[in-house]
Amino acid sequence: MLRVLAALLATLAALLPAAPAGAQATPEGLVGIRLLEAPTDRRDDPRAQVYVVDHVEPGDVVERRFEVSSTADRPLRVSLYAAAATVEDGEFRFGDGRAENELTRWTTVEPGTVTVPPGGAAEGLLRITVPAGAGDGERYGVVWAEVQSADDGTVQAVSRVGIRTYLSVGDGEEPPSDFVVDELTAVRDDAGRPVARARVTNTGGRALDMSGQLSLTGGPGGLSAGPFDATLGTTLGIGETAPVEVVLDPALPDGPWEARLVLRSGEVERQAQGRVTFTGVAQTVPLRETGGDDRLLWPAVLAAGLVTGALLLLLLLWRRRTARAQ
Repeated sequence: MLRVLAALLATLAALLPAAPAGAQATPEGLVGIRLLEAPTDRRDDPRAQVYVVDHVEPGDVVERRFEVSSTADRPLRVSLYAAAATVEDGEFRFGDGRAENELTRWTTVEPGTVTVPPGGAAEGLLRITVPAGAGDGERYGVVWAEVQSADDGTVQAVSRVGIRTYLSVGDGEEPPSDFVVDELTAVRDDAGRPVARARVTNTGGRALDMSGQLSLTGGPGGLSAGPFDATLGTTLGIGETAPVEVVLDPALPDGPWEARLVLRSGEVERQAQGRVTFTGVAQTVPLRETGGDDRLLWPAVLAAGLVTGALLLLLLLWRRRTARAQ
């Protein structure tokens, strides 16, 4: 019974979303930072497990606990602070140094400095106090954990790792997140690698961090390939259009292939299909929309099924044991 339950719980743990930590190499070792909490109403949003993603009304206060960790073999003094960021041209761009904007003026980070023990961790608190008269719109920033190497008279190295902030302000419901896949272009780049490039437009009211996969079927000789992950790093501002690329193996045959593209940001997913061939000349193909789920609930549904199954199994075994004892 215990072995079966352990197996079920292990499978459940693998399916539930985790909160990966950002990490940065320093001369002393790796320094990482990660959120320790997220809003319960965003438990199905993978972005909210990694970044501060929220919608609030003027006058609200947002708080998040976070953890700074180190693999160094000596204590590390780490500075914690908020800095400005923008979203433009398909990128989340960090301001220079301790650049300020409206969001950073609302933000406090406590403490301002922590000493992380060797191979250990320390906690911090991010607090955003939105003024009662704040205007509607989305603001961007980052909470940095910064380490400066010992000053030995040479150039001092500064390393930092951060947590992005996407804060939407406005009365009432949160602006919806949405996007469309406008077109798909297939080509081989100068290195001979097949590249599928999707043009994506943000049609919603929140910035988007794009991810996804491309699967190929019906290739030469009935071959299938993938799924191949999209190149991460594309952040679409409200109303922006930018490419999302999937780079494939150079050994992949030219095709033709039936391409199925699945793109997502947070809980929003869109799918499209098209017939592609990878040659040295870029080819834009018409796409067929195949739908998509606004709420990516399948991991939660499957996890709930596993928990229910485990509980039913325990109940059945308990009844059998009780019957034998009687």
